[in-house]
Amino acid sequence: MDLQYFIHLWSEGKASKASGKAFWDNRADEFNKLVSQAGPDERIQKIVTFLSHKGLLTETSSVLDIGCGPGRFAVEFAKKSTDVTGLDISDKMLGYAVRNAEAANLTNTSFKNINWDEVNLEDHSWRKRFDLVTAINSPGIHDLATLEKMTSASKGYCFLSNFVHRTDSVQDILRTEILKNEEVRFYSNTVYSIFNILWLTGYYPGISYVDTDRETVRTVEEACIYYGTLFDTENDACDEKNDLIRRYLNEISVNGLVKEKVQTKTAWMYWKA
Repeated sequence: MDLQYFIHLWSEGKASKASGKAFWDNRADEFNKLVSQAGPDERIQKIVTFLSHKGLLTETSSVLDIGCGPGRFAVEFAKKSTDVTGLDISDKMLGYAVRNAEAANLTNTSFKNINWDEVNLEDHSWRKRFDLVTAINSPGIHDLATLEKMTSASKGYCFLSNFVHRTDSVQDILRTEILKNEEVRFYSNTVYSIFNILWLTGYYPGISYVDTDRETVRTVEEACIYYGTLFDTENDACDEKNDLIRRYLNEISVNGLVKEKVQTKTAWMYWKA
């Protein structure tokens, strides 16, 4: 098996077109809840601790976070480093990121609306600019070109987090049993392919696996919006998919609330650039 084999394997089963700005704008409120909820997010703290213990994140680090969303990781990185630059294609996500950094009284963060696919490192003076470049469950790293660019932006280390396995108690049933969609695992072969691509191009990636369980509770209306966005429905009564989703959510709701249990196995991959 050579490099081309793993490049092809990585692309198998993936959507031909990445989700656009509107998709991520519609998910910004949901993502931001993870930042604004009471108490720290255990998953974020685990990654920060891991990076610090490995020496990848230090008080002198300059960090680039690709696909930063509402800044939940960027904010925590900024507390431990010199400066953090976060990139995202969603204006709404970035608006939250700016407000979350301000709420934490941080002055060493910068957030930019940039698509990683379109970034020219020379235009931004980003070649070998950052001590740590991260992509945490980010669709920005989706092929050889975006992976190579990630490595080229780092003068120190890269860190990539991606699902190896995931089950969603509500979403999975909606997809396969209610909407009768093909079960597509967007992360299939991603970690396996990236590890081998890095190895075959001369890097020595380390890898750790982390299991997480979490539970999310939404009102029926919040759940209709959330799953409607995931399954690309029209938010009106004439949309058959939207009607099927709403009926199922009403069926499983208790006192007007929908509870979803999510179990994941996540790979943390890191390498010296």
